[in-house]
Amino acid sequence: MKNLRTNIVASILLLLVLLGSGPLAANEYLLGVGDAVRITVWGHEELATQTVVRPDGYLTFPLVGDIWAVDKTTRQLRTELQSLLADFVVNPQVTVIVTQFRTVRVQLLGEVARPGNYNLSSGARLLDVLASAGGPLNNADLSRVNITRYELGGQQSKVLTVDVRLFLEQGQLEGNPLVEGDDMIFVPASGRATIFGEVRQPRSYDLGSGLDLLDLMALAGGSLDSADLENVVITSQIDGQPVEQVVNVQNYMAGREKPVAIKPNDVIFVPKKQQVMVVGAVRNPGIYTLHSDAHLVDILARAGGVTAAGDASAVAITRKGISDQEILIVNAQPGLSGRTGGDNPRLVADDLIFVPEGYRNALVLGQVRSPGSYALDEQTRLLDLLARAGGTTDRAGEELTLTRDGVAKTVDIGALERFGLQNEPVEPGDVIFVPEGERRVLILGEVRSPGYHQFRPGDRVLDVIGLAGGLTTNALQEQVSLSRPTPEGTDIFMIDFSGLMDNRYLADNLHVQGGDVIIVPAEDRGVIVLGEVQRPGYYTYRSGDGLLDAIMLAGGFTQNANEERVSLTRQTGGETEVESIDFSLLMEDGFLAQDKPLQGGDIIMVPRSERNVLVLGEVRNPGYYSFAKGQSFVELIGRAGGFTANADVAKVHVTMETADGLLTEVLNLDVLAGANDNRPLQGGEVITVPRANNVVLVFGEVVRPGAYTLAPQGRLLDILAAAGGLQSNVGSENVVVTRQDGNEEQVWQVNYGSLMAAQSENNLALAGGDVIYVPASRRQILVLGMVKNPGVYTLPMGARVLDALAMAGGPLERAALENVGIYRDGSLEGADIVAMGQDKMLFTGDASENPLLQAGDIIYVPETKKPDWTKIFGFVGAISTFKNSLLNIIRW
Repeated sequence: MKNLRTNIVASILLLLVLLGSGPLAANEYLLGVGDAVRITVWGHEELATQTVVRPDGYLTFPLVGDIWAVDKTTRQLRTELQSLLADFVVNPQVTVIVTQFRTVRVQLLGEVARPGNYNLSSGARLLDVLASAGGPLNNADLSRVNITRYELGGQQSKVLTVDVRLFLEQGQLEGNPLVEGDDMIFVPASGRATIFGEVRQPRSYDLGSGLDLLDLMALAGGSLDSADLENVVITSQIDGQPVEQVVNVQNYMAGREKPVAIKPNDVIFVPKKQQVMVVGAVRNPGIYTLHSDAHLVDILARAGGVTAAGDASAVAITRKGISDQEILIVNAQPGLSGRTGGDNPRLVADDLIFVPEGYRNALVLGQVRSPGSYALDEQTRLLDLLARAGGTTDRAGEELTLTRDGVAKTVDIGALERFGLQNEPVEPGDVIFVPEGERRVLILGEVRSPGYHQFRPGDRVLDVIGLAGGLTTNALQEQVSLSRPTPEGTDIFMIDFSGLMDNRYLADNLHVQGGDVIIVPAEDRGVIVLGEVQRPGYYTYRSGDGLLDAIMLAGGFTQNANEERVSLTRQTGGETEVESIDFSLLMEDGFLAQDKPLQGGDIIMVPRSERNVLVLGEVRNPGYYSFAKGQSFVELIGRAGGFTANADVAKVHVTMETADGLLTEVLNLDVLAGANDNRPLQGGEVITVPRANNVVLVFGEVVRPGAYTLAPQGRLLDILAAAGGLQSNVGSENVVVTRQDGNEEQVWQVNYGSLMAAQSENNLALAGGDVIYVPASRRQILVLGMVKNPGVYTLPMGARVLDALAMAGGPLERAALENVGIYRDGSLEGADIVAMGQDKMLFTGDASENPLLQAGDIIYVPETKKPDWTKIFGFVGAISTFKNSLLNIIRW
């Protein structure tokens, strides 16, 4: 019993394993070319290998060599490797892991948004490819997608036809297979089918992945109310021959039959119902479907019968004939009353049945807005009755038919409506019928709205041109043609609209008739404008435009234009005429007397002007300029951006070529200074604006010698201040100013002290190029003799003898201050002897003993002749020291 339970449990576990492993095995990944795998053997790290499945389907592993891997699972490859390694490794335990899945490259063609080559991950399916390409187009046939697949090695191929709809509609994987590398997928077009007739949007439609008749009619917007859905015709091509099939769409819509599938190139025709219209004195007026072999009494009965006020003995049936319409007056009273006799004609499609009311009525039918029966009085006339019927429609013919007592007569509608002609009284029982006419005229050419236009009775050529929006500006008004078909052929009338626009009652304003064709030709109103205009080219002008208008169309003259020699080339009578026109007169007179009306083909040439000037030097925009007649030098300088800050406006050089050669003159264009050299330009001048020399050079005994820019109205003291002033500032310095004026040189010498004392007289106004020199002043003295530092010293302002001795370090001990000599003016004879301090250590003398010094003085301090007691006492001291030393030796 125990073994039985064990067997049952083992069987259940085995069943569960089989059930669980079945789907997994079915979905296990199969290796393919390009897959990267890592293979390891437990306990043998030296055998670990990272490898890729080669294009030949093999991979390589140590000890084993090449082994086939394509279309195997990792489990199958592991088992095979374990078996092969058993000869080298004891009980090998192999692990196979896919480290990188291969990519699948496929080619997609046909009806998709973006056909081309695509790389997808392994395991991709057909719909993944279609989605990558933007999806299928509307006309793609997804029921027969072809996949061309190459066998390994590329020597053979096979074609799979896939119905993608199986997956989209039912979820079957058969309709969404896996794709493989190098697959070529082709999505074919579905083809088109055409539907026309009584549908809202008749045209050709793409069938997509398959449409039936109801789908196609839905694409066409559905059927019209007038459609005969019981007799729809489908024409198909079978073996190159057309085959028709009549189907009842009503059965499809009711679900009684399955709709017919539409094939490519099928043609579907939805016919119009066979209908008649019943109006007038019936209980249910309206439109009724006409069944086969239907008669008048049948239709009247379906309309509910004639009302009590109706006159069944005078029923009017309006029927379209081959070329026109006819009216039948029938007596249906016996048939409706169940008596023999009377009329009960068979009806045809589109019959209009009218049952009048009473005896005092008249019937208005045809192309009026409200056809029907209208009560009369003694004053009712044709125009009154037409007005009560809403008037004629645009499709009304030119004549109406009045039937009275079986006799018909015609009335001109245009004469009736416009002038009241033939507006006779209407009698009870009259039938007025307004037929449909070809009241259209075709207008082509230079009108604003070319095409067919419906005209009213009595309209003339000028009226229908107005309906077409009028003539365009390019219309050739003098040669409008009207073509009219006649039984004998076609009559052509030429109409001159140039006079007709002013007087519509001219004979050329013909009455138009249905079928007339009016052609308004285009006039050759083109003119070519070349040369110095803003936009040279071909321009279309209006009637009456002149030469000036053409120039304005081209944007006007450029600055380089020579307005005085504009040429007009015109073809006249097979010959070419060239005329020169002076447009400069327009500027002077305010109008152009030579202006002429333009003609087609005119060529206007505006030459380039020779009024050119070259501007160089100190202007903001130097260059080549053209000028207008009468412009002056200053105006041209303005066009060149004006003078720069460094320009010398008073010395502008103008060079021009004359009969005697080149001539150069200097103009003063300083308008602010009142210069009057500004004059009109002639052409060919070269204008050079020199750079102004506004620099002054300062050197000599100043703090910062150098070149300085002279400000306007700058003076001498301004420049000296800019140079930091003089170095000494003693007041006796001379300042020298040198100026070059042409070939001459001017020199001014100013004493600095005088300059500071009288600035209004001595502060010179400077000019560019002036040179200022401050020479070094002789403010030096020489100190010699018994002083500590004899030498040359600069004499300060107001210095005296003692100051000079102090600068020389003071007198020495042997200085004879009582005999200090002062030598002046370079002479060593006749020196002034100064006795300083009565030979005392401190100066206690008066000012005469310490006089002022002058530049160039030589101060000499002699040595005194008194004994040098220091030397004497020093000698005596030395003897005493020697004596004492000798006595000490003797004593020793």
